[in-house]
Amino acid sequence: MKNNRPIRTHHVQHTRTNSFADYINLIRNNFVLMLIISLVIFSISLVYALTAPDVYRASTVLKISQPQGNILDNPFSLEFGKSSNDLFIANEIETIKNITIREQVAKVIIDSFKTIAQTDKFDLILNHKNDLFGKDEVSGIKSDQAIATLLSRNVEITQKNGLNFMEIAAESSSPYEAALIANAYAKVYKDFNLAENRKQFTKIKEFLKRQKEEKLNELMIAENNMKTYLLQGGGIELDQQSKLLVNTLAKFQADRDATKIEMSYLKTQLEDLKREYYNKEPSMSGVFDLQTSEPAIKMLQEEIAKLETQKSIALAGGIQSSLKKKQIAEFDAKIADLKRQLNEKLDSYKSKIFSSTPEELKQLSQKIFETEMRYQSLLTKYNQLNGTLAQYESQMRKLPEKSLEFARLERERQSLEKLYLVLEDKYQEALLNEESVPGNVLIMNEARPPVAPERPNRLQIILFGLVFGFVVAFGFIYIKNYFDRTVKTPDDIENTGQNILAWIPRYEKKIKPEKDKPSELIVVTGEESIAGEAYRALRTRIQFSKITDGNNSILITSSAPQEGKTTVATNLAASFAQVNKKVVVLDCDLRIPRVHQVFNGLSSPGFTNYLFKQASFEDILRKTELDTLFYIAAGTIPTNPSEILSSPQMKNFLNRLKQDFDIVILDAPPVMTITDAEILSHFVDMSILVTFANQTHVDWMLESVDILTRNGQKSFIGVVLNNFDYKSSYRSYNRYNHSKYYSRMDKQKQKEWIESS
Repeated sequence: MKNNRPIRTHHVQHTRTNSFADYINLIRNNFVLMLIISLVIFSISLVYALTAPDVYRASTVLKISQPQGNILDNPFSLEFGKSSNDLFIANEIETIKNITIREQVAKVIIDSFKTIAQTDKFDLILNHKNDLFGKDEVSGIKSDQAIATLLSRNVEITQKNGLNFMEIAAESSSPYEAALIANAYAKVYKDFNLAENRKQFTKIKEFLKRQKEEKLNELMIAENNMKTYLLQGGGIELDQQSKLLVNTLAKFQADRDATKIEMSYLKTQLEDLKREYYNKEPSMSGVFDLQTSEPAIKMLQEEIAKLETQKSIALAGGIQSSLKKKQIAEFDAKIADLKRQLNEKLDSYKSKIFSSTPEELKQLSQKIFETEMRYQSLLTKYNQLNGTLAQYESQMRKLPEKSLEFARLERERQSLEKLYLVLEDKYQEALLNEESVPGNVLIMNEARPPVAPERPNRLQIILFGLVFGFVVAFGFIYIKNYFDRTVKTPDDIENTGQNILAWIPRYEKKIKPEKDKPSELIVVTGEESIAGEAYRALRTRIQFSKITDGNNSILITSSAPQEGKTTVATNLAASFAQVNKKVVVLDCDLRIPRVHQVFNGLSSPGFTNYLFKQASFEDILRKTELDTLFYIAAGTIPTNPSEILSSPQMKNFLNRLKQDFDIVILDAPPVMTITDAEILSHFVDMSILVTFANQTHVDWMLESVDILTRNGQKSFIGVVLNNFDYKSSYRSYNRYNHSKYYSRMDKQKQKEWIESS
């Protein structure tokens, strides 16, 4: 009948701090395991150190200056401050890491490879394969996308010490390739940076170029129309007043068309800026339209445009030079005053807009606002010029019919000519501006092929593998030992509050030549002095514990099978017999009886046969090689062991043994597997629990003690630790190992012994 009782969980409280000697003992006890782990890790590091390819590192350093002359530097800007230098460099680093830059670098590297055509100078960009003999062969070059992916892993871009310096470092198995990659990165980024700085001027230049070419074609058509008209209609001469009117109309028309062209460019630019802003901050949609359409601003813009138109009319008029200068000066003064008022209004509105604008969007919003204001100002000027042109056109329609067509053609030609000249000037100015914009990237030094590899440091790897192997091995055995819940030393038993009666050391068993079988009665042989002394110490503690007349029965059990309870029971019995005590060992393990094997006797008949009256007492009582030591085997194995052991006949049988013998020792089954030991503990005077070092769990031991002491049972007297390895234990139990008293007699006798399992 098995015991289905749930196991209770107990925790051992370790109160003692391990000393240096304890760690040494731990290493010695697990030396083979540590050696294996250390050798495996060391071997791996050694193989890696010997086979890892050399990696070369080449680097180039760039100096990056923050762009000057940006939108915040003009006099109408609000001072929001510039981004920190670290943030600016960080943005540039992310720009370099972009896939677009990497793909351009990949193309530069591929072009260089095709130019050089030396595969021995390259490694990363080549496709490698091994032939049947393991020899490396090059099977072509990788694609630019594949190279771009490799660059992200083999190129490191960092800021140097918080300064405006950036280091681009590339790694490769080829020193030439490493330097080539670093230099390609620097060149591509420098060109990209220069193009970005010139982007606005480039867009203006391209726009003006298209407009200039378009107006040139229109001018050529107008000149051809004029030639055709003159050939068909003959020579026509305009009077001085008509010429002045045509010139004025041509000037204003050219001015209006130039304004329209500039408005077209600003409108496109404004739409792009607003789209970028609203993608980042959708909640601010329409705010610039509301602010720039304020009546006060529009009124001032219209007044300025009107005065500038009147000034242009005055300049085109035929008034006297002194009067013209005075009139122009008055216009300039009025225009300057109105612009001052407009600037004050703009500053006020800009403060309102930017007070609620996120810091990272202030520069963009500033640019949008000023572009919007410029566009509105040009729109007002365009409307004013349209009105002025309408007035002059009404005057031109009053010319004679014959002169009117000629004047119209001449006006068209002159306006296109003036507009073309303006566009040509603007285009040349844009060319100069584009070329004059410098890049803010300076290559301080080009990367050079390194002489020595950056890594691996083979000696360092080997030493690291040696140290790391030891650390891992020690850590493994320490953690394994720390989380090991088995009983290992007498301290583990004492820390649970249990009484430790004795510890039986791991010992060697003598081989009996006649039967080729190890003897378990080491107390009788007298050869294993340390273990024999341990049993004698156990005997002494039991003698001074509870043994009195009529109080002489001892139950030996364990938590689980194969923990050495039978060996402890028989050797304890032999130690009592050695002091002239009449001792009997009763084999109560009716599942796996083994006492008869220890004494090399018969298993039947035994006490079960006696209880069933199948044998007499004299038949079951067997004498051993010691005069006062007897044993009784289990006998025939019954089908109901627990019922037999709990029967009155069993109790009466034990009482008879207690009367006939000085000491009665019962070898009981494991207490946690079946209830036999628990039943017998109520019939005996003393109960002892045997634990096996490094095998019995602490929780098992405590649960077993709980079983033996429940319901007021007081027979339990303590625990015996069996198979204790005193040579490698934590504390100084190994002092016995160095005692001359217990040393081996000679080397010849040692050959007769084998290590106990």
